[in-house]
Amino acid sequence: MLRKVVISILCLIVLVFSIPITFLALHSDEPEVTQNVDKTDETGEENTLPVGAEADPSASPIAVGTKEPMDTISVYIASEDRVEEMDFSEYLKCSVAAEMPASFEEEALKAQAVAVRTYIIQRAEYYQENGTPEEHKGALTCTDSTHCKGWVSKEEKIKAWGVDGELYWKKISDAVDSTCGVIMMYDGKPINAVFHAMSSGATEDAKDVWGSDVPYLKSVDSSLDKNAPKYETTLSMTKEEMKQKMAENIPGVDFSDGIFGEIERTATGSITSIEIGKVKIKGSEFRSILDLRSTNVSFNVVGDVIHMTIHGYGHGVGMSQYGANFLAQEGKNYQEILNAYYTGIELVAYTEQ
Repeated sequence: MLRKVVISILCLIVLVFSIPITFLALHSDEPEVTQNVDKTDETGEENTLPVGAEADPSASPIAVGTKEPMDTISVYIASEDRVEEMDFSEYLKCSVAAEMPASFEEEALKAQAVAVRTYIIQRAEYYQENGTPEEHKGALTCTDSTHCKGWVSKEEKIKAWGVDGELYWKKISDAVDSTCGVIMMYDGKPINAVFHAMSSGATEDAKDVWGSDVPYLKSVDSSLDKNAPKYETTLSMTKEEMKQKMAENIPGVDFSDGIFGEIERTATGSITSIEIGKVKIKGSEFRSILDLRSTNVSFNVVGDVIHMTIHGYGHGVGMSQYGANFLAQEGKNYQEILNAYYTGIELVAYTEQ
């Protein structure tokens, strides 16, 4: 009898002390401690970043401005020989529409929007100190793509796009609006955000093309460009045709020892200088005379015919537009794309500086 009483008392004691522990376990607000997982961020989306790992800064969200760096911009419309004051955001959209196919990926279009915005801000700061070029007729920028950035009116572009016009315009607008105020900076200053259609497989170092070293315009891999349409083009002409073409454009040529002399190239294979009839000219001049897509040219002379193979399109410095699109197709965001092509830059919201 005594034994049964003792057992009952002991069971009662265990029951009394276990109730509050069970209650606390069921209703605790303390988060679960997981060594390798920070469960959620402020958006409620799960993060699975291992302990000690750091996120890629180029992929991190950046502050987007609430307004553009300027409300309006004066533009010299070269085709109409007049200056017009435009809404700055609208100008950016018209420029992006002129510079990059609207069929490109959204992140590529965003990268293009940031590049155009950065270029304009960099030019604006430069012109404040040095004055605007005569070609601008007093305006901050112009619509001649060989001198500034391309531009086409909204109405003209929507008409050219046809049935997809409104859809494409919204796509361009979203790319500009979603990067509002964002520009690229290096050492606290807006960069010269140059770009080109496609590289020859790697971009060019600015020093090799223009003679000046620019720390953020270095040669980088862009091998995806080899998948671009018309990455490789060809041109063939007879030796006599070549001589005639060169003689019309290069004073003092002498073909007594042949047409071509020494050729100097960049690490990527682009021509920096070439001797034509004993006269040394820049690779860019040779490209211009023959209207070639780039200076990355190789030669194969068969009998009386000169065969030329050209890779890429454009000067090759800065961002490759096709390369940007290929990276976007691989899932890269616009920050990652820009960091891939402009070395050591920082993406910031200019309006917050």
